[in-house]
Amino acid sequence: MTKAEYEAMVGATFEDIVATLRQKNADYTGISADPFANFRLSELEGVAPERGLLIRVQDKMQRIRSFLDQGRLFVEGESFEDAIHDIIGYMVLLKGMLLEKTQDDPLRLN
Repeated sequence: MTKAEYEAMVGATFEDIVATLRQKNADYTGISADPFANFRLSELEGVAPERGLLIRVQDKMQRIRSFLDQGRLFVEGESFEDAIHDIIGYMVLLKGMLLEKTQDDPLRLN
């Protein structure tokens, strides 16, 4: 991959992630004005939303591990790129959740 190809891939990746984040947020939160509404549901099970998000990231990491170990994924239509994009999207969501939670004191979570 050349530097120009890499830079084009970076641009396309982030464009795709932004579009997917918007679409998934609409699907997962419905008409709620809260962009993290679906993650807050983990509180019903006693799990902090941020930790619930990290659990989902581990699922995506495991898919990537499987791809690295087996050389392929078995779910048709899902690629390692999808898993990577999902992880990046989750990190953007986590950033938003943490910014919201620490808005009064960015150096302290609780």
